[in-house]
Amino acid sequence: MNSLLPDCTSKCRSLQHALDVISVVTRGSEGQIKAFLSSYCYNAATIKDAFGRNVLHLASSCGKKGVLDWLAETKGVDLLAKDKESGWTALHRSIFYGYIDCVLSLLKHGVSLYIQDKEGLSALDLVMKDRPVHVVFKKTDLTEVYTWGNNINFTLGHGGQQSKHHPELVDLFPRNSVYIKQVF
Repeated sequence: MNSLLPDCTSKCRSLQHALDVISVVTRGSEGQIKAFLSSYCYNAATIKDAFGRNVLHLASSCGKKGVLDWLAETKGVDLLAKDKESGWTALHRSIFYGYIDCVLSLLKHGVSLYIQDKEGLSALDLVMKDRPVHVVFKKTDLTEVYTWGNNINFTLGHGGQQSKHHPELVDLFPRNSVYIKQVF
């Protein structure tokens, strides 16, 4: 591994550097990724490939939560950056690929659920697009229910009337051994 290439500056936009960074993020372990990003390129945390994807987009797409947290907390990456192809943020990618731990981490770092892509879809809209027409529940399925939104008149199933900006577990169902199928 090269130690900060001589032609690399704090304003580096090298496509080769971006491709190298993306390759390491998709294939490396958390420790390898952090070491590589810290020593390979001055601009490794923000450099983009030809599709406008940065290291945060790839970490979110690959479920690398530790790298995602490290980038957000120490490298000052733009958590709202959109790619060129679809206008997706790291949150869109985490939801699309099913990495809920990355989704929760991004939400904890202040990313909004309502940022829209080029088609006007929020990350939550992607979830709804992908759902089956008919859902069959079994007793062995998970019984957790999460709600968020306006809780006036206790409509969300939480104890207070405060609005919920992030999904929160409704603990009424597991406490009373009620299954989702019994609710629907």
